[in-house]
Amino acid sequence: MPDRPAATETPLLRVTGLEKHFATRRLPWRRGQPVRAVDGISFDLRESETLGLVGESGCGKSTAGQAVLRLIEPGAGTIEYDGQDITRVAGGELRRLRRELQIIFQDPYASLNPRMTVFEIVSEPWRVFREIEPRRTWRRAACDLLERVGLNADHANRYPHQFSGGQRQRIGIARALAMQPRVIVCDEPVSALDVSVQAQVINLLRDIQRDTGVAYLFISHDLSVVRHLCDRVMVMYLGRCVEIGPTREVFDAPTHPYTRALIDAVPVADPHQRGRKRIVLTGEVPDPKDSPSGCRFRTRCWKAQDRCAACEPPLEERSSHTVSACYFPETIPVRAGPSDRRSGD
Repeated sequence: MPDRPAATETPLLRVTGLEKHFATRRLPWRRGQPVRAVDGISFDLRESETLGLVGESGCGKSTAGQAVLRLIEPGAGTIEYDGQDITRVAGGELRRLRRELQIIFQDPYASLNPRMTVFEIVSEPWRVFREIEPRRTWRRAACDLLERVGLNADHANRYPHQFSGGQRQRIGIARALAMQPRVIVCDEPVSALDVSVQAQVINLLRDIQRDTGVAYLFISHDLSVVRHLCDRVMVMYLGRCVEIGPTREVFDAPTHPYTRALIDAVPVADPHQRGRKRIVLTGEVPDPKDSPSGCRFRTRCWKAQDRCAACEPPLEERSSHTVSACYFPETIPVRAGPSDRRSGD
């Protein structure tokens, strides 16, 4: 794989204490409790870096990504982009920021207007931000973008229904790139695609990052994809961050039991790992309107004790780069013995 630009030390995006709660309908005999979709998460994203957000469905990943872009308004917390708190801007200033903060949606079938040609879809951002591209060069620039994402220039006059799922996702990527963004939120961009097409789109995203230095907030439930693409990973459970650190460290030596269970659920084509005992989660994910006291994972955790129910564990350093929220962190690496000797890549 080609080398990518090194991520800078200064965060391009800094999220602190982000919250998003959704009100529920009140019933005459019961007080409505809010759904705590995102409940106080914090993270940094640097230029040329890819940060993965992982967790089970309903943990708040997509809500966090949309709140960062203010597609939905956050309830609390700060979102600093390039040193500016974007939760305090509105109107024309917010519109200017939207040029540099883009999103690739999960569903390539629903995210494109079926009544617009590919050229109209890709060039639409230039109608709003005319300083990006002069009108006389729109056709050539749109064709260049299509070729950049692996499509033919003569596809510009076609409509979305004439393309496959993978091709539609490439159109969505081209539309995001038309804004020349510095940050792209990738909201499960390959989950609706076939495995072979997934690899093509992932490699495309890597090539784009290498060439432009764009930063990705990559939301996914597929840990294999996250391990291949992301520099760092943040694990979420019921709206909270339970572990964050460099991808290799988190995957090879997870310290939170939930992270360990997620990794153990991923099939590994390694004969040395066949006899290893794997953690299998039992029980259902609690209702986000009525989260357990203390540690939210304790109702499914094999290590839970009375202390876990009394107080929520804080995020604590486990190594020089990894933090997790657990009173009884994991200490045994996932990979041990011969399989732990990995080639440098």
